[in-house]
Amino acid sequence: MGDRTLPGAVEMLTTHDYEAMVIGAHPDDNDFGTGATTALWARQGKKIVWVVMTDGTEGGEVPTQDDKELMLLREREQTNASKVLGVEKVEFLRFPDGHLTNTEETRKAVVRLIRQYRPRVVFTHDPTQHIMAPDPDENPTGTGYLNHPDHRATGNIVLDAIFPFAGNPRSFRDLLLEEGLQPYRVNEVYLYGTGQANTYIDVTETIEIKGKGLQEHLSQFNPDDNQKMIERLKERAAWVAKEGNKAKGLDLQYAEAFRRIKLHVPPDPTIADPTVEEEA
Repeated sequence: MGDRTLPGAVEMLTTHDYEAMVIGAHPDDNDFGTGATTALWARQGKKIVWVVMTDGTEGGEVPTQDDKELMLLREREQTNASKVLGVEKVEFLRFPDGHLTNTEETRKAVVRLIRQYRPRVVFTHDPTQHIMAPDPDENPTGTGYLNHPDHRATGNIVLDAIFPFAGNPRSFRDLLLEEGLQPYRVNEVYLYGTGQANTYIDVTETIEIKGKGLQEHLSQFNPDDNQKMIERLKERAAWVAKEGNKAKGLDLQYAEAFRRIKLHVPPDPTIADPTVEEEA
């Protein structure tokens, strides 16, 4: 970053408008990763915007289904789910599902939204989490999974967008000069789907709302799965709470876990700046 005191320098905004922006690869990713936290924060009056990176057209089992039909169906489902959770706005970027990469185009799209909504916190996938699997010697019948490449791409796109591009006035200058979107600094990042959780949020009062939101994704789950959704979510959230209780000395019943990264701590207005002399 350069000298912001130079003539013509553009101020980097630090005052947020939205409390949180949640950025996931596909419809329903944000629901699984942050649904209960989103519902909790929305109940507390916090403004939240969700972003879906891809068009979701590879999220189906019928190869002959029309891509546009499936895209619009999944967007309707995501919009309905978001209303259940209390999300104020959903943005669909519609990059091709299954083929997401970290490019100038994808980074710019995210930078534009960060500058437009100015979220204090950004939630997204942990891009470093590739393989999730138990030790086969310790758990011979347990299975793991490989994190979807779109998830990892999304995490990398979002982190790159946050730094350095969202706050740099010389990055994507047309966003500033033609669209009037000033550079902005995000305060914190919360990574979900992580193996390095350091923050556990008590979602006991909203875990069932998370389930009701996910039940809106009718194209993704058969009716029998839908009926069992809330119970499975509770089992998972109880396990996460147990891990949080053990790691942090907490007393949670249901929790969602994140890797929390602080990028900027605003000054406390109640503490005087020692570098500023009081007027005589």
